[in-house]
Amino acid sequence: MSRPRVAVIGGGAAGTISAVHLLRQAGSAGVVVDLIDRDGDFGPGVPYRTSDPLHVLNVPATRMGAISGEPDHFHRWLIERGEDIGPEAFATRSAFGTYLRELLDRTEEESESSVLDRVTGDAVGISESAAGRLIVELAGGEAIEADHVVLALGHLPGRDPVAPSPGLLESGVHVTDPWVPGALDAARGDQEVLIVGTGLTMVDVTVSLGGDGGPSIRAISRHGLIPRRHGDRMTRPEAFPLPDPAKGLDALLAATFARIEEVESAGGDWRDVLDSLRTPTPAYWRALEVEDKRRFVTSINRFWDVHRFRIAPVVADRLEALDAAGRLRVEAGSILRIEAEEDGARVTTVTAAGEAESFTVDRVINCTGAGNDITAEPPALIAALFETGLGRPDDLGIGLDVGPAGNLVAADGSEAPAIHVVGGLRKGVEWEAIGVTEIRDHAAAAAQGVAVRQAERAVFPPNP
Repeated sequence: MSRPRVAVIGGGAAGTISAVHLLRQAGSAGVVVDLIDRDGDFGPGVPYRTSDPLHVLNVPATRMGAISGEPDHFHRWLIERGEDIGPEAFATRSAFGTYLRELLDRTEEESESSVLDRVTGDAVGISESAAGRLIVELAGGEAIEADHVVLALGHLPGRDPVAPSPGLLESGVHVTDPWVPGALDAARGDQEVLIVGTGLTMVDVTVSLGGDGGPSIRAISRHGLIPRRHGDRMTRPEAFPLPDPAKGLDALLAATFARIEEVESAGGDWRDVLDSLRTPTPAYWRALEVEDKRRFVTSINRFWDVHRFRIAPVVADRLEALDAAGRLRVEAGSILRIEAEEDGARVTTVTAAGEAESFTVDRVINCTGAGNDITAEPPALIAALFETGLGRPDDLGIGLDVGPAGNLVAADGSEAPAIHVVGGLRKGVEWEAIGVTEIRDHAAAAAQGVAVRQAERAVFPPNP
């Protein structure tokens, strides 16, 4: 049998880590990997392209390794580069982006029997050939024929909760995507900025704009909750008994709060308990009833997110300093409309108490984060999977439906043995799916799936 060909769609962190595992696990048999990225920027992806030194990781360095089974791989890389950084420190995101680029390059150089082909293009469809291979269609009309496909698309694109007028977009008063290069440059000279959303993206934008001479910032979201800070030490996850998933969400919540009370009564930290849930969550979430999952998403998710996805102490200190200086105001409410005004925008909101308020700002920045509805304006590739029946949404419509090993589930409920899903598109099925911890294990499982299927095809070759 010839070397298997694998098309990895997505050249950001998830795709890069997938390509690395495919090359590393191929051994002497070898593999051909086509790493496909729309922008041709292979390695970091959006979160790790930032050059702002104030943008640091939300996880200690010793837990950010991209290699499955080697969580300290990134920290070792930092030490090899001469960085004086402890294992519990929070490295810059730009350093992690550099790490991913170098890891991909180094793995390619060391793969004597394998080939990595970087492809700049936008994948818009997947079909099956008469010979049983997969054909990845690119927007320009080109096609790549492969034995396996890895879908590593990252987060779904977010949307503005209130559609801005074209004039606001053209003038730059409304910033839909703060990660576009230069999107925040003009805002640094503003007097007052409104940020829509109070999650991790808001934190990044706030610390970037919070330097000397920057604007005052007003941040609004439905709940007005912001991410909590990490503790003074790394968490110490320790498994504790969980009720049978058949007993439902309320039993799980009761067991979790009881454990937190027990740990804190002994002088421990609630963060240890939440991080202890990370490993069992995928299997537990799969076993919960759909209605329980839906209730969690609609009623508990925001409370969960701000405690689960915490920020580094140095970042939390900066937010607190801006708040104390009167330059950051976080509030609960909803935006009714945004209208153009001379040199700015008039925003009308309704508070959590139901009171309407109008005010003017120099700029509005959307920081609501990634999308969470895969059925609403899905990317072309996802829409094509649904149209052909090769894939289907998960029960909550958050991402793609996948089997226990991460294989794509088709419209008829069958699993595609040659289409693997890595990263955030598995969130609706497993909940814990977006962190490097999960991505590296997804990638390793996909590489193992390629190896197993190739061995089977060697014993039982497909009909010519």
